Amino acid sequence: MPAAEVPSLTPTSIPNLDPPDVKSRSGNCGVAVEIYPPSTPDAIGRLPSNTVSTANSPGVRSLKSSKSVESLPAIGAFPLGSLRITEPSEDPDPGPDTPLTSPDEVMEPSSNSGHVFPTGGDVLILDDLPANFTVGCDTMSFSTKKPFPGFRDIPPGAHLIWVAPSELTSSRSAYWIVTPERREGEPAEVYVKQWDKFNEVLNDPASQAEERFQKEKLEQIFNSLAPYRLEAATSGVLLVPPSQEANHLPSFLRNETIWSQLTSAIHADLLDRITGKTQRSWQVTTQDSVAGETTMAEEARLYTSGKSQLRFLFPINAPLISPTAEGEERTRQALDPTNFVLSTLENAADAGRQPDDLVGELSFAFLTGMHLGNYSCLEQWWFYVNKLIFRSYGLATSRPELAQRLIRTFHAQLVFNDRFLEGDVLEMMPANARLLQRTLVTYKARLDEQLLALGDRISPAQHAVGAAFADLEAWLWRLGWDLRGEYVRSGNLMLEDGEIVQAELSDFEDEDERGEFAPVVVELDGGGREAGLVSWDR
Repeated sequence: MPAAEVPSLTPTSIPNLDPPDVKSRSGNCGVAVEIYPPSTPDAIGRLPSNTVSTANSPGVRSLKSSKSVESLPAIGAFPLGSLRITEPSEDPDPGPDTPLTSPDEVMEPSSNSGHVFPTGGDVLILDDLPANFTVGCDTMSFSTKKPFPGFRDIPPGAHLIWVAPSELTSSRSAYWIVTPERREGEPAEVYVKQWDKFNEVLNDPASQAEERFQKEKLEQIFNSLAPYRLEAATSGVLLVPPSQEANHLPSFLRNETIWSQLTSAIHADLLDRITGKTQRSWQVTTQDSVAGETTMAEEARLYTSGKSQLRFLFPINAPLISPTAEGEERTRQALDPTNFVLSTLENAADAGRQPDDLVGELSFAFLTGMHLGNYSCLEQWWFYVNKLIFRSYGLATSRPELAQRLIRTFHAQLVFNDRFLEGDVLEMMPANARLLQRTLVTYKARLDEQLLALGDRISPAQHAVGAAFADLEAWLWRLGWDLRGEYVRSGNLMLEDGEIVQAELSDFEDEDERGEFAPVVVELDGGGREAGLVSWDR
């Protein structure tokens, strides 16, 4: 869907206006030329003032000759793009309004020229963003009726800011930013992002001059920026759960802490590795792909260029078995990839990464996939929960802290999906949801077996894993998911009309890895058949 066009100012002609009349006085209908000098000291020394308000300055020609290329020397030593033409507005308050309620406390810019501004939370400016857009920031999203200028007072942590031309559009673009903890009075970071109306994507500014211009006018527009913590009566903002439910929620699932729980393991190094770019902010879009995913040939030809590829520690198409494992160890990893996961994370730690990066990747895939509608990230998330995390049974005893964080993060994602998102990740891919239910049933049985086997030797961290899964199981009970006990494979089933039929349940044939149903790793011959079998082929 094409984005709304931003009306442009075309300075074609200014009738009956001589240069001496162009002055900074009330009601002036002329044009003010603002010049932003370069950072080089020698160029600054040549400029007595940064505002040209009359035509008496040498080198400035008549405005009547503005259509001629001879007017270019007026730029002087300043780079192209540093000169801006503005005109006075009839509106006494030209600052764009936000569609949200105003904050109770407003940070006033300091009049002291030596004061560093701003000193609160970080600031993200959305330049040239048209009206009637959908804007999202972490747990909230809203529609705008006027051009939305951006956010201020962004607190420490990882944050995802995204925009879309409308609520119904299929393409969204966003930026991840990471705000560090700062001391009082320490200058905050100012990010400038510009809407590219031709490619319909949120990008970095087209030039450094544009970015510098937006930062220099920050004090003028600061009060018009929306505060990060705000209250608004919109459909996507902080849907508070019922009070009875809120009293029984774990602390990490409350509205004030759930985003921190989801993004606590997302940091700058992780975003650098996933996106493949070392930056201060990281762009993601709906069209981004994931390394290792299966792509149709037609789609690959359609998106041969202009699409980023995200890289995770455990690609979808990679086997969860170490290539050096043999014999019993290979079979053990096929049943439980815990050793393979730990060896991969330890190798990542040697390369400057952290074992908690698996938690960060789980959150990155979920939040990017759900907020932007990126199905490649959602496929990666399903791969993690169905094939990796809840099949690594040994993590609960060998790395209980990591197992607890993974369970809690997964629990927070389901609650976040239910409370803040309009779509349901479990309904979008029902086949994966059914597989997840069976995977969790098997995980619960294995977890109970391991914790009971420890007896009095169980550590507090291992006990916390069982408590975290119990909280998850209680929440899934609301969905009708019963993760308890054994499932009968065959028996009599009474239908709704009273008829009794013989039925056989095959749901857990693939998941029951014990007894006669345990998988076996075999060797294959050159034809792809199991080696050692009797063959009647000649």
